[in-house]
Amino acid sequence: MKKVVHVAVGVIKSLDGRILVAKRPKHTHMGGLWEFPGGKVEVGETLEEALSRELVEEVGIGFEHCQPLIQITHAYSDKTVLLDTLVVSGLTGQAHGREGQAIQWVMPDELNTLSFPEANKAIITAAQLPEHYMITGQFSRLEELLDNVSHQLARGIRLVQFRAPWLSEQEYLHSAQQLQERVTDLGGKLLVKGGKSMLAQPWCQGIHLRASQLYASERWSAFRRQGQLLAASCHNEQELALAADHDVDFVTLSPVKHTKTHPEKEPLGMQQARRLTRVSSRPVYWLGGLDQTDREAARSSGAQGVAAIGAYWPPH
Repeated sequence: MKKVVHVAVGVIKSLDGRILVAKRPKHTHMGGLWEFPGGKVEVGETLEEALSRELVEEVGIGFEHCQPLIQITHAYSDKTVLLDTLVVSGLTGQAHGREGQAIQWVMPDELNTLSFPEANKAIITAAQLPEHYMITGQFSRLEELLDNVSHQLARGIRLVQFRAPWLSEQEYLHSAQQLQERVTDLGGKLLVKGGKSMLAQPWCQGIHLRASQLYASERWSAFRRQGQLLAASCHNEQELALAADHDVDFVTLSPVKHTKTHPEKEPLGMQQARRLTRVSSRPVYWLGGLDQTDREAARSSGAQGVAAIGAYWPPH
């Protein structure tokens, strides 16, 4: 059995939104690749204590605030690493490479241009995703859809899922394309409920899979183009594992609480939602009976944030 190395990782954010990365020395394991600062958790240390010590030793900074982001277990040929990632803010000191390593402050989108160890892929995604994931609700006219989404984008929403199962295939495709143009123009990103044919659309920025689609034998990631996002709905540990097998970028976990739309479904509850969030190898949005006031509870439990319909959609 491979040894498991517990590592504290810091996604260190400046006031202007940039993230600190450092280059691993050539003589070390995976030398020459970029990484998020951090290091091994020593016996008797808490995660926060280990990260505080490592950041002082590596880049000469302290921090006032931190919160869980994502926990990743990744097996290399020679060892398995457990990456416990915290978002760090309220910085003190001036960052510099105390061990002679190069450092950079980069915008989240620039992380994709740097070479990181494979285990860092989900951390990069989590660092780039917003805390809110809006799902469209009931509408009767295209203009109503566009107006409601535009209103939320003006309030800061940056990630939207389009679903409208009552529309015909032609109406659905037309509405999705029109909404994609609007969301892009206003600085957001749109995912659409759909399948391979939707991914093939040149305007499509990504799709959100139903849980039933995760049982397909072919990997969904094989059908997407570079830059397209792939997400999935999950309700249990098996579906989280299937989502990872399909190499999705993130998942929704539901229902966390009782919902009006699916009152017959037994909710996971906060304790189970926390447990499943911790075992997921992908960023998780909590969904089901939640609103924006639940964001902090989700974030403190290691979730990316909250996904919702009712919190962002006016009653129809």
